[in-house]
Amino acid sequence: MKEILLKITSSKTNYYLSLLTDFLTAVIFLSLSIYYTKDIFASIALFIVGVIFFTFLEYAVHAWLFHKNHKLKVFIEGHAHHHQNPFSYDAMPFFMSLLIASVFAYILHFLMPLPDALAIVGGMALGYFNYGIMHHIMHRVEFKNGYWRYMQEFHFVHHKKPKMNHGVTTDVWDRVFGTYYQWSEKDLKGIEKLKKVDEKRPFRAIFDLI
Repeated sequence: MKEILLKITSSKTNYYLSLLTDFLTAVIFLSLSIYYTKDIFASIALFIVGVIFFTFLEYAVHAWLFHKNHKLKVFIEGHAHHHQNPFSYDAMPFFMSLLIASVFAYILHFLMPLPDALAIVGGMALGYFNYGIMHHIMHRVEFKNGYWRYMQEFHFVHHKKPKMNHGVTTDVWDRVFGTYYQWSEKDLKGIEKLKKVDEKRPFRAIFDLI
């Protein structure tokens, strides 16, 4: 069973289907929230809250599920495959984001109105999509400056120091939990091996159009 799961999660088809499903999940949940709510602005605000909250989940899953020693070895081994081959196509089964979002929304609707739960979870789904796109491109485009370059260096160093710099879209939570590592030029040795495209058109890298 573990071998089958690992085979699915390293499939290129599953990888791109996951990105598509993540985005569609965000759109569907936000649309449902707006449809059922009496306050569209509240739905949009809570959607943004969900996007921001996902940055914490991004850190927590990466640091505590993928890099901590625990009994759920399939998560550790699956992520280890990415560290061994940074250009691999590792992703959860494509249907998982919609399934997990539905479970989250179901649980939250006991604590708040359904439209609010749908909005927050939709925002989390968009945060997950944003994480997936950024992570993919960072391993295929070498950026020269700005936010993308900073986060690319931040994540590149994580591959050399797996216990540090767990964020992909932000470094905030690494600073909060004490896993921020301030790198030097020598830590960036090898970053030039990343595939390159015109940094003004980074989304060419989404489908490896290099």
